[in-house]
Amino acid sequence: MTHASLKKYQQTNKSTAQQASPYQLVAMLFQQLLGNIATAKGAISQNDFDKKGTELSNAIAIIGVLEGSLDFEKGGEISNNLASLYTFCSEQLLVASADNNIEKLEEIIQILLPIKAGWDSIPLENQNQVSF
Repeated sequence: MTHASLKKYQQTNKSTAQQASPYQLVAMLFQQLLGNIATAKGAISQNDFDKKGTELSNAIAIIGVLEGSLDFEKGGEISNNLASLYTFCSEQLLVASADNNIEKLEEIIQILLPIKAGWDSIPLENQNQVSF
């Protein structure tokens, strides 16, 4: 992708995020998170450790944003459980990064997929109740 094309792509993504609802923002974060981990898996396979580091750093940052968006008052036990899962995933991403462990990255993806699926299954009529 040329520099001009990359810049246009980044502007489009920023514009999309600015216009997105809180529900859509979280969905976008999950998609990006899973994409970062998948890209890191490929980077490890190709011995591109700089790219792996960048992708996993971004993944950990996204998990931090997701965890920071939890509403412990309204979410109660669900928020506490998600916070624990997010902490576990962040810790395991660090371990996977240090060990260049593709299998551990796949395990993390398998933890995150049901959370994303649950989020994606929120009925349309309830999506406007989401805050971020």
